[in-house]
Amino acid sequence: MDKKSTYQSILFFLIGLGLIWLVFRGTDIEQLKNELYRISWLWVGVSVGLNLLSQLVRAYRWKTLFVPLEYSPKFYNLFLSMLILAFTNQIIPRGGEIARLGVVNKYEKIPLSTLVGIALIERLTDLIILILIFIILLIWQFPLIQRIIDLPQVNLLDVSLYNILIISGITIISLVILYFIIRKYRNKIKKIKEELREGFTSIYHIKNKFLYFTQSILIYVLWFLMLYVLFLAYPPTQHLGFTAAAFTFGLATLAFLLPVQAGMGAWHFVVIQCLLLFGVENDVGKVFSLMAHSATNHVYLITGIIALVLLPIVNYKKSKSR
Repeated sequence: MDKKSTYQSILFFLIGLGLIWLVFRGTDIEQLKNELYRISWLWVGVSVGLNLLSQLVRAYRWKTLFVPLEYSPKFYNLFLSMLILAFTNQIIPRGGEIARLGVVNKYEKIPLSTLVGIALIERLTDLIILILIFIILLIWQFPLIQRIIDLPQVNLLDVSLYNILIISGITIISLVILYFIIRKYRNKIKKIKEELREGFTSIYHIKNKFLYFTQSILIYVLWFLMLYVLFLAYPPTQHLGFTAAAFTFGLATLAFLLPVQAGMGAWHFVVIQCLLLFGVENDVGKVFSLMAHSATNHVYLITGIIALVLLPIVNYKKSKSR
């Protein structure tokens, strides 16, 4: 990773820390620790299992896209590269995609141009599904979304001048950075637009389209279940049902669009505000968001390291024969 990427990662990490501080400032640490002891780790384990299952499905979906081509990558390399993708995103925002393509390029000798084209199809598919989820959520829970403006507990308007200055400062800095990025990479952005157009047309070349789109929907179903079972892991949220989980999942997923590591800070804030709408106290929401974010994201810090260790081992004979 070059210096520029390093500085960007550090900057986004600091922004994430700032968001974390804004969300959890004034929290009683001792009370927070005591609440964490009430969590059922059995349900957390189920969530982690669903998490890994979703990565298996993602690897199968990726393999489906290679069928029309002359390449036949090993499934275990695709799966381990998915874990490395998630691991890298915990450290470098948006860096996971480059990492997983690098892994497959190294161990399967598939050209990067081919891998980028296939990855583009996946990202387009995920974006379409995400938009559809948001539209469905907007129509299904429109009255609830309207309540966000009037809900006293959210206190969107009741903020101090100090907090306004911090939020405004972060927003201005982010916009300035975005401006210079767009200005510097203007030609690359045009190239990306062309690749997007090619990506849309490439979808027609998928041989088993039904299988591909079924796998894509299944991935989001598993991601939803990952969060849903965590409601059962914490006593104050056990009474919340499908509607609360679906609403929270739909809105919180949008937080990952921000260029901060694993959506930290932003994801916690959205989850807490969603739970407030369902009568869950602010402190309870903080505990749940910490637990849920760690179970669904920081677990990749462990599985990613395991994947990094396993990759050269499972590919040892292949590399030795070359």
